[in-house]
Amino acid sequence: MKKKLFVAFISILMIAVSLTSCNKKFTKPMNGVLDFVFKSEVPEKVNEIAEEFGFDEKYEILLDEKQDGVEVYSITGFTDGTSSEGYGIVIRKDGVWSAFPEICHGKNPLARYDKKSNSLWLTGGVMEGTGVFVEKLYHIKFNEDGKAYIAEDIDPYLMQKALCEKFGYSIKDESITFYAGERELCVRENKEKDMGGFDKDAIWIGEQLFYDISGDDIYVYFVPGVKFVTGLVLHYENMPTLMARITIDKDGHFTVSDENSVVWPFEGSYLDEDYGEPNLDISYRRNDGKYNVQIGIPRLTTLDDGIAVMGDNGLEFTATDAAGNPIGGEIVLKGDTAVVTFISTTWPLIEQGTSFKYVKKAENQ
Repeated sequence: MKKKLFVAFISILMIAVSLTSCNKKFTKPMNGVLDFVFKSEVPEKVNEIAEEFGFDEKYEILLDEKQDGVEVYSITGFTDGTSSEGYGIVIRKDGVWSAFPEICHGKNPLARYDKKSNSLWLTGGVMEGTGVFVEKLYHIKFNEDGKAYIAEDIDPYLMQKALCEKFGYSIKDESITFYAGERELCVRENKEKDMGGFDKDAIWIGEQLFYDISGDDIYVYFVPGVKFVTGLVLHYENMPTLMARITIDKDGHFTVSDENSVVWPFEGSYLDEDYGEPNLDISYRRNDGKYNVQIGIPRLTTLDDGIAVMGDNGLEFTATDAAGNPIGGEIVLKGDTAVVTFISTTWPLIEQGTSFKYVKKAENQ
């Protein structure tokens, strides 16, 4: 599902803060280095697609706004059997075709046409790996003859550096506290007891980096990775998503705003899969790090007093069933779908192992 749907579901708190007074004595700046850049394997094939979009290739339609004469296609494969993502973007504006093999398809390509400025915003993948995803932001403009060209883009290395300067962290025992300046954003406990504790430079960002271009304001989202003393792989499980608004001036220079917030995993409203009704609501309790959970099972019951904590696989919740007895289970998030499984139950209408699926609710639903 498109990431712009994902970000539209998130309930966020925007607070303006001054980040210039951060006390470096107690807060370490974040670190981060991108390991490699994702490259297109056959960009020359994309360049051949310039005269007519009548070929039999694999593609995804990113944008089709006929009233404005704008179409955007992302090439995902070719008829010669070559199979991979990351081939390039093809744009048609008022009948004129333009190909951009350097803009890789990535996992979640997005496009938005700004009618006022007669320009396009695009996101493309620049790095992929096991649990790792990094995007690059492009601003596309058009010549008088309708030919498209890249007016600005944001280097992920530079964005990573700017974000590292905005956010910090401190470590105490087995917990990490995240900061924006002197403002505490959130606390995370170390659940990886076999990894030897936190590395001295434990928090890295930039290896999970993506954008929301769905509205007039552009936001960058990034997931910190925790590094431990033993083991070189960054761990992203159960980590919050940090968010900041960015602005880009007429010369293409970007600025990371002092407005920022935390997007908590699982938090939000969900519709049950069968009836499309709002039957799951999860909210984060900042004071104790737990979650309030309300679970509605269509045509059966509602559990409105659930309390959950983050476990190894997802949220572990307990509530009170219709007979007044304890009932519990886990909530696992798979993309935009929350799977609620009852593990501990004495109520005859809900057997142990019963699962229900809920899809995250869009803001306009």
